Amino acid sequence: MEDDRVVTSARLIPTSEPHMVSEVFSHMCEKSGVPRRPDWAEWTRTFVVPDKRTAGLRGTLTQLCCAVMEYALDEGLSAVGGVQETYFMPHHGALKWRAEPMGMAREENGEWYIVAYIEVNEAALASVRKVLGIEHSLLARRGTQMPFLQENSISLVHNRVEV
Repeated sequence: MEDDRVVTSARLIPTSEPHMVSEVFSHMCEKSGVPRRPDWAEWTRTFVVPDKRTAGLRGTLTQLCCAVMEYALDEGLSAVGGVQETYFMPHHGALKWRAEPMGMAREENGEWYIVAYIEVNEAALASVRKVLGIEHSLLARRGTQMPFLQENSISLVHNRVEV
């Protein structure tokens, strides 16, 4: 958020629930199969407003990545990811994140996509914070919060998380 304006956003869904990979892109998981774990989150709908998109590694997208990693660690997740454009893979590499492809990249409607999940751990958070040149949290929780990992792992959780 900047001046009460949303500048970036993302959505996380437990892979134990129906998600884009399980429902639409399962054919792209020939290596490892479709992930269906409550401690793995599908990371979708990443968005950065046009005036905040930069080619630099310290931009709003990397700040969002940092906040997602912080949230995932706080919530006890072990991986985040899903179907993504292949151009995100070098970004993950620049952050020194371990992204595990579930299968081969494929072309869909003229764009290249891959299903990959990023390992959630303290080293990944430290690495993205080093890239950003920060030591503090970028995550601000507002409103009522429910744990991402539900004891019965059945219901979707919608928490408002801001950078």
